[in-house]
Amino acid sequence: MPKVFLFGYYGFGNLGDELLSAYYIKFFRDHFPDSELIVLSNPGCPPAGEEEAGSLVVNRWQLWRLPRLITPGDLLVGGGGSIFQDGTSKRSLLYYLILLQLAWHRRAIILLAGQGIGPLSPWGQKLAGPVLNRAYAIACRDPESLAALQKMGVTGPLLYSGVDPLWDYPLPLVPAALAPTGPPRPVGYIMRAERVTEKRPILGALKARFGEVRLLTLSPGDEVAAKRMAGELGLAPPRPVRTLTDLMTFLPELALVLSERLHGLLLAARCSLPGIGLGDDPKLHAFCRQMQWPCWEWAAPDLGHQVIAAVEGVFAGGDCVFQRVRQQAERMEEKGEEDRRWLLQQLRMVLAGE
Repeated sequence: MPKVFLFGYYGFGNLGDELLSAYYIKFFRDHFPDSELIVLSNPGCPPAGEEEAGSLVVNRWQLWRLPRLITPGDLLVGGGGSIFQDGTSKRSLLYYLILLQLAWHRRAIILLAGQGIGPLSPWGQKLAGPVLNRAYAIACRDPESLAALQKMGVTGPLLYSGVDPLWDYPLPLVPAALAPTGPPRPVGYIMRAERVTEKRPILGALKARFGEVRLLTLSPGDEVAAKRMAGELGLAPPRPVRTLTDLMTFLPELALVLSERLHGLLLAARCSLPGIGLGDDPKLHAFCRQMQWPCWEWAAPDLGHQVIAAVEGVFAGGDCVFQRVRQQAERMEEKGEEDRRWLLQQLRMVLAGE
């Protein structure tokens, strides 16, 4: 059976990406137990979870090893994330495009699943388009990503419009969040390290209006900035979230979640918690449109007042707000199951010749 090479932004400790790694590893172990699975990961932080048992983890930076490992007919799978973008790093985009080129030259089959495409500069679009056209299939996690591919002239692969794979991730059993009936629960804020100047007055306004604000971080790189921010504003020490169990413990304690990270909002929604997005990342805005939640860029006019008004609306809405979140989350979970079946069908055709 062909070998499977799985790649993404794995091994950097970012909770969302580590869950994606675990999701796809379990997927291959469940459905293709006889395939040799090779995971490309950052060596400083190996992929999280027990699902990696039975797979070979290879240093993602040692691309020179791949031509010797990949043989014609093998499969290269991009497992989720927003890796084909140059908004944060052009070098990162080049890395993933080189990886695809190496696989293509070795006549491997390229399948990209659960992808968020963009943002891409004109330079990035010109570079990425021809390489992505060499894929066998690309599944996007939102309509905006599909439109970005079409804008680049990516017409060669089979294109599929889906949702984020973590809608299909098996969660531990936890009580769903309920509309507060006693003393108000804290407002949760999932923070990134960037744009401290913009978020400081918003956090201060949230504290002044609603009392306790609870900072959470989903990546080790955000923890120092969050700790500093908590000290400056007199907030409780931030809670670093390293595992899904951590997050599932913290979320039910909150009234709602404001987040600069997409997967923080997604996992909140799966606990029936309403959310609000903050930041310039297009994937965050695409997700909030799927959930029908507010989301603002940092340059939005009168941002602080808009955020406060949105939080007040959640508190005023009571049970109805939480019910709407649960209903939309259930629809997204059903779509996630459908996406899994689609992926399984494509892989069976490639790996098992069905």
